[in-house]
Amino acid sequence: MLNAPAQPKQFIPNQVEFYHIEICPLADGTLSVAVSATVCPFEGELTSQQLRYERTHSLDDALAVIKKSVSLQ
Repeated sequence: MLNAPAQPKQFIPNQVEFYHIEICPLADGTLSVAVSATVCPFEGELTSQQLRYERTHSLDDALAVIKKSVSLQ
């Protein structure tokens, strides 16, 4: 049986291979915004890590959520 290495406990931006962003209009008029990242915490192993999920009232607010999520600071 193979044992997978433990998941990293914190998000490390330099391990990101790519971001996945979803924006979906909801029935109540708000927008659902989800941002996840595919990271490579260990050599040859890709895992998905959810960074943020929020409901916003405008596209500008949704873009602000995305900008905050993918910031490398």
